[in-house]
Amino acid sequence: MIDDLDLDELRKSRRIGYYFRYPLHRNNFHDLRIGNRVYGHYAAKPLYGKLTPEGRVDRSAGFNGDIAVLFVPLAAGDPGDVELFIAHTAPENLVLPAGKRNWKKINETAVAFVTKRLEENDLLKKYN
Repeated sequence: MIDDLDLDELRKSRRIGYYFRYPLHRNNFHDLRIGNRVYGHYAAKPLYGKLTPEGRVDRSAGFNGDIAVLFVPLAAGDPGDVELFIAHTAPENLVLPAGKRNWKKINETAVAFVTKRLEENDLLKKYN
């Protein structure tokens, strides 16, 4: 369960810390609901398209349409149980006309991607 997971330890994992460089908090995660059932929790963030020569995120490049998604199954006990996915949508879907992130579309894309991946790999039974 997300409340039992050490989120600081999770972020220390190279595969996760590369995309989620900021401290993770419980409120970064949302229920992953499929139908009326919760299968776990997820956090999502849009990714920028380039890095600077120093290896930092180049925000001037804008979003590239990729979304980093962490999926934490309900039974997750340690960071090894957490899955990292990279979902994709059209880059213009990630920003509202006012220039702010389109969190509704970011979260919809993340949920659709994780749900499809779980269905394809017949993992819904595993997380039941």
